[in-house]
Amino acid sequence: MNLIKHFQNAVTAAALLMMVAAPMLAPTPAEARRAAVGCGARGCAAVGNRGAVVVPRAPVRRGVVVVNPRRYWPAGGAIAAGAAIGFIAGAAAASVAGTPPKSGMCWYYTDSTKKTGFWDVCPR
Repeated sequence: MNLIKHFQNAVTAAALLMMVAAPMLAPTPAEARRAAVGCGARGCAAVGNRGAVVVPRAPVRRGVVVVNPRRYWPAGGAIAAGAAIGFIAGAAAASVAGTPPKSGMCWYYTDSTKKTGFWDVCPR
């Protein structure tokens, strides 16, 4: 019984990790188009599908470091990830107590940590 709970916890943790990491591991549009982008001390350059090099001429600002993250959440991605995490957490909580053996039964905890308990007839 204890082994099953450890397995459930491991599977739940792996599922949550995959849902949170999936948007960050997805390729960006530049990677999906197989375009190459490189940044150096004098600015950034990109190579398109046909091999044309694009070099934007931006003003040089000394002493300022601007770093853009490589991955972004897609539109609505954070909301979808939060909803998925909530759904998984709710499903995990429901699987711990399980379904009532029959109607009119309630779950009672036997300790303050709420880890163990028993089913009994609900008070009326």
